[in-house]
Amino acid sequence: MKLKISLAFFVLYILSLLFTVPATLVTRIIPENTGIEIGHVTGTVWNAKLSEVNYQNQFQLKTLTWDFDWSALLALQLKADVKFNNGRNQLNGTGSAIYSASGLAVDDLKVNMQATELLPYLALPVPVTPSGKFTLVIEHASQGAPYCNELDGYLVWQGANVETPMGNIDLASPNVDLSCKEGGVVASLKQQSEQLTTNAEVKLSEGGRYQLKGDIKGTDQLDPTILQALSWIGPKTKTGATLLSFKGRL
Repeated sequence: MKLKISLAFFVLYILSLLFTVPATLVTRIIPENTGIEIGHVTGTVWNAKLSEVNYQNQFQLKTLTWDFDWSALLALQLKADVKFNNGRNQLNGTGSAIYSASGLAVDDLKVNMQATELLPYLALPVPVTPSGKFTLVIEHASQGAPYCNELDGYLVWQGANVETPMGNIDLASPNVDLSCKEGGVVASLKQQSEQLTTNAEVKLSEGGRYQLKGDIKGTDQLDPTILQALSWIGPKTKTGATLLSFKGRL
């Protein structure tokens, strides 16, 4: 009887240790050469909050939290519900990260950010100022070779407008459908405004190779300088649209 009681206390002790493992244990094992720096860490490995997450001084998150979903264990999965944000009206998002025998997956991911927040990450040949809001939604995505096994999502740019030295471009609300084909990422763009109409498809395949095909057509409401510049991109169709055909490597 005493042995059973001792074993019970021992099991409870081990479980209490597991449930209270500090989140700092995870952050300490991040290799130094990854370029990831983390400020303040609170909570356990099952429920944690990270402040001031910095990646190579290029990308920052003010707050990142995760909560372990114990019910996922019934499906032999490790699942955490993740939230992150950079403050009011700035980059923020929610979603679920899943790990199973088939690899990594993401469910119900939603990310919002202002268009101006992209400027530090863009190396553009001419100065431009975008406005509007990006919303990325990933219903489901799973790891595959070279990039994905499944991908079901979309990207919307609401109130899209771009200021350039040649004039302003009103893009209305472009929509990009995201999917996976033969392991590669496929992005199908549809955009229509009073100034411009665009239909294009971009395929990203193994080795960072990409191929873009489609067409773009401006109207008489578009700045004449920009309208003329469209003719430099490629040949025109009978309808006046400019053909888009590019390929290269990222």
